[in-house]
Amino acid sequence: MKKFMARSSRKAFLGVFRLFTSSGAYLGYPVIGPMLKKLAKLDRPAKTQTYALNLNADVADKAQGVVLPIDMMKQAVRQAGYRSIMDHCLCRSAYDCHDFPHDHGCIFLGEGAKGVVKNRLGREASVEEALAHIDKGAQLGLIGQAMWIEVERLLLGVKYEGVSNWLEICFCCPCCCGAFKLVRDTSQKDIKGRFRSIGWKAGLDDKICNQCRKCVKLCPVHAISLQGKQVVIDEQACLGCGFCAAHCPQKAIKLSLQSPLQGTIQDYFTQGGLKVNIQ
Repeated sequence: MKKFMARSSRKAFLGVFRLFTSSGAYLGYPVIGPMLKKLAKLDRPAKTQTYALNLNADVADKAQGVVLPIDMMKQAVRQAGYRSIMDHCLCRSAYDCHDFPHDHGCIFLGEGAKGVVKNRLGREASVEEALAHIDKGAQLGLIGQAMWIEVERLLLGVKYEGVSNWLEICFCCPCCCGAFKLVRDTSQKDIKGRFRSIGWKAGLDDKICNQCRKCVKLCPVHAISLQGKQVVIDEQACLGCGFCAAHCPQKAIKLSLQSPLQGTIQDYFTQGGLKVNIQ
């Protein structure tokens, strides 16, 4: 019975996930667009928002003497009153990823973490287990993201009463991640604006770059293009995920901090009047 309930919960999440991620290409249509936005809880003043967190410290400009994104992620885990780890990544399971493991799921913090356990989508985790899970995500070459997804809040049965007491930390691949897919497929500025960098941006050293175009193919949000014979990074579109820098054969791409960091990951989640407290 427990296994049946777990499968039912996962199927429900996968169904909503597919709706959420496949809607991007249609959001600009006059009738179906607003309907899809409403169903996916992306209509205003919905509070859905995501921030990229580079997990690879080697591609960041450590000379700036600032806290790295992976350390901010670990700080959130330590601050949380409750933690859980999902058994599977919904994105990689839904799209049957062949490049990254399906069983490295998201970490949920706060009340949302209790919803994951209650719905048999994952297990409660200690601080040490969650920190080790983050390190494993970095070793696998995955991209970190901190998320607050309105439709997931409803599925998990988490109340919102002025202050939200949950947060999701994801370990994403560039090929299957639903958030990246939504950014790639939509032309809607109000949707793209929900997916942001915490301040880190990729920069290219033209003197080292040999125009191999690997970064153009790998960028999960298509922020890198080849214009003539020159590789160009769209700073506004760049989320600072670090995937391009980690895979550049010439080491011609580095991340640098373009705006001051907030004190915690939770401090970034203010869109739509959202306030997050996971303690």
